Amino acid sequence: MSFIESKTDAPVYAPGYFLASEDCKRITTEIAQSGATTVGTAKVVKSGTVYPSNDGNAIGIVYEDVDVTSGDMAGSIVTDGVIYEDRLPASVESSAKAVLTGIRFISSAPAVTRPAWLAGDMDSLSVNSVAGATSGKTAITTGYTLKSGEAYKYKTDASTAPTVGYGETPDGWTSWDGTSDITATTSHKISVCVVDRTGVAVALGSATVTSKT
Repeated sequence: MSFIESKTDAPVYAPGYFLASEDCKRITTEIAQSGATTVGTAKVVKSGTVYPSNDGNAIGIVYEDVDVTSGDMAGSIVTDGVIYEDRLPASVESSAKAVLTGIRFISSAPAVTRPAWLAGDMDSLSVNSVAGATSGKTAITTGYTLKSGEAYKYKTDASTAPTVGYGETPDGWTSWDGTSDITATTSHKISVCVVDRTGVAVALGSATVTSKT
């Protein structure tokens, strides 16, 4: 089991989002802080990372985000299964694929299509923006309680509130923990969406930004 809860502004991604099937094998190993990406004030080894390195030393794919801000942590590694390569944070090198013999790579995930009978099922968020604690920051509330496996993402624009359709993947949006102040410009538009455990949008709302001067 990975240590993924963070008191920092590290993003949270759905565990195993890159898997084509839940039928996989995982092992638990120590995830080194040295391979982490800095996200805000946190150090995170991201879900989908080829571990420990994207080469002939690879042993598997990191199953879920591991917060290693305080040091090396135990984490889950997928060693056997079917993986959508386009859902990984980086392309897998041929030398890594050669040693990851238990993993079958599929180049791209199927497009997510919204069934017609689901029309109108996008939940609405009551997004509100007020001045944050420090200059250039805004504090956001949504009036929404996340369900199991859900997470927030946001996006800003100078003039038009960004949008995403139900069941679509919000590409280019930034993960948000639901509490941390966000860097944004007063009078710009901000949209917040909720993604389910598969990474597709299920709720959306927007507001005009008010940041601390």
